[in-house]
Amino acid sequence: AMPPRASGISGIAYDASALAAALARNGFGDYGSASLQNPNGFAGVDGIFRLLPSGVAERGLTVKEISPQGTREVAPAPTAFVR
Repeated sequence: AMPPRASGISGIAYDASALAAALARNGFGDYGSASLQNPNGFAGVDGIFRLLPSGVAERGLTVKEISPQGTREVAPAPTAFVR
């Protein structure tokens, strides 16, 4: 059986912790805007994400279609941001 999915806010908290750990591991301990706004983004619990200069988090998510017959994946989550 699959474990239950975490709520949306817990995913954001996980991503914030993982981001801080990744920056520390890569020697970006200053957590400045240049490090936080890495155009390649970061791996999060729900997929890739990156922080834009506006403060908005851009996320790469799976696109699913919901119908009376169920759900189907229309487009998989991207593994990298296109430049």
